[in-house]
Amino acid sequence: MRRIVHHELGEPARVLRIEDGPSPSLGPDKVRIRLSYAPIHPGDLLGIIGSPAFGTPPTIASGGRVPGFEGAGVVSEIGSKVDPALGLKEGLRVAFFPASSAWSDEAMVPASSVVALPDSIPDEVGAQMLINTLTALTVIRTAHDSLPPDARTGVVVLLTGAGSAVGRLTAKVLAERGVKVISLVRSEASAARLTSVLPGSPVFATELAAWKDRVRAAAEGATIHVAIDSVGGRLLGDVADLLAERTGTVINFGSLGGETSDIRLFAPRSLTLKGVALGSWMQQPPEQRKADVALAQRLAHEPGALFEIAERYSPSRIADAVTHVSQADRAGVVLIDFSKD
Repeated sequence: MRRIVHHELGEPARVLRIEDGPSPSLGPDKVRIRLSYAPIHPGDLLGIIGSPAFGTPPTIASGGRVPGFEGAGVVSEIGSKVDPALGLKEGLRVAFFPASSAWSDEAMVPASSVVALPDSIPDEVGAQMLINTLTALTVIRTAHDSLPPDARTGVVVLLTGAGSAVGRLTAKVLAERGVKVISLVRSEASAARLTSVLPGSPVFATELAAWKDRVRAAAEGATIHVAIDSVGGRLLGDVADLLAERTGTVINFGSLGGETSDIRLFAPRSLTLKGVALGSWMQQPPEQRKADVALAQRLAHEPGALFEIAERYSPSRIADAVTHVSQADRAGVVLIDFSKD
């Protein structure tokens, strides 16, 4: 069994390595999956670094820690107490989330975390469809609950990091629900790319002067009560300046900008900053989680670039892979391809 592991916190390209070892025994309520692909999310790298943006630093056992929480592959063994009603069987193509230690050519996954993949969804898409979609839906629910009760029609939402995988999915779902989304990206090149993926919604590059004036014009007089932010840093202060006093709320779920966030405008303008983590999705009722997974599968069927792939890397090139994830204006998700090497 090959796995990507780190024995200390630090820069991912430095601390990650490939190790071989015996396959662990399978728990009775788990499924063994032979992986084809696992995605590398920015949050995965924050955990490897031990960044405060990850939350509590992950524990590293004596044998090291294998990152990763989702992936796709084929069922190779089923635990003795797995419910037959789940329909899991050896040879079935599946995606999974949540699970630990996914950056390995084998993963032991709770049976309840496994989702069968139809032939119409390739492994490259299945491997990345759950975390990103479920993050988008979690953020959207928080944004909806943050709107004033008398401002839940004709909603305009400001979305930063809109070119990211979660950003594209967030914009797509909000647009389907009748929300006007004003998307922000870093560069003009990213704006052009996103406009081709999600035509009809205004997209502005923050590298250009007077972008805030363009946002105000695009709102067409509507009050912006909510912004969804995954960038933080200096941009957060600019976003705060565009929100309604007293009722404005920023929903933050990331720090792609890599800078200390500017919250100086929040107190004098009586704004609210809410943090959202994907872990809260597990607290949703089972029926809601099932509906969310079904939505992820529907979106995975749609043509376009909602689940774009930036590059596939073999495990032996993990240093190159994590470096690619950190590149500015990266388009798509970086995948670890366990069929290589």
